[in-house]
Amino acid sequence: MKKIFLLFTFIFLAPFVLSQTEQDLSMLLGGMVKSDKWIIRKDSFEEEFIGNVHYENEIYKVLADKALSKRKDKTYELSGNVFASRTEDNTVLTLNANRVFYNQKKDTGFANSSKKAQVKIIYTTPENVYTLLANKVEFSNKANFFKATGKVQLSDKENTLKAEEITFDRASGIFEALSVRPIMLGKNKDGSYALEADRIIVNTKTGKFNAKGSPQGWLTLEKDVIAQKNFKKLKE
Repeated sequence: MKKIFLLFTFIFLAPFVLSQTEQDLSMLLGGMVKSDKWIIRKDSFEEEFIGNVHYENEIYKVLADKALSKRKDKTYELSGNVFASRTEDNTVLTLNANRVFYNQKKDTGFANSSKKAQVKIIYTTPENVYTLLANKVEFSNKANFFKATGKVQLSDKENTLKAEEITFDRASGIFEALSVRPIMLGKNKDGSYALEADRIIVNTKTGKFNAKGSPQGWLTLEKDVIAQKNFKKLKE
């Protein structure tokens, strides 16, 4: 069951594909970006790239239909078929969205889905693949806060969590899943499990797991089934 907590460590990584350092952002301006059309508004310190927007170097790759940089406000926006990736240290982090917005002054941002597809963030390591699906992803690096809403699904190779909303406070390490009834499913060589509750709370620093509000489910270990009535004792 400890492998479940590897799933929640993915939340540490998701905001980094949406925000970059000031040095990284400076590389995404001017002639470094390829597009069908490039508009410079000198008075307002704006640059807009329209049509087949493309940027790529050894680490980052960015694709979009449009990109808008407002240097005075220090805001950056990508819209339409947005794809962003970071490849570094044998890991790959990718983002697909309809719109991505980042405010560098506030160090906050969000990614929105389209009507056809959700926001998708995938983090691939040599050991595992972590995937987050949601209608909207919001983050604040200064507040160490991350939030995903709307038909959220968080999964790795062995575990899947479904909820309407998940939040993560990096300072405290508290992860929380909210929904009508968020549900978690998983399976590995030792067995399988299912857990349903009103709220699922995980402290990623201490490893403490808590399901609140009529938790129920099952767990199989070595061909034995622990049913709903015994699940609470096992969890504690």
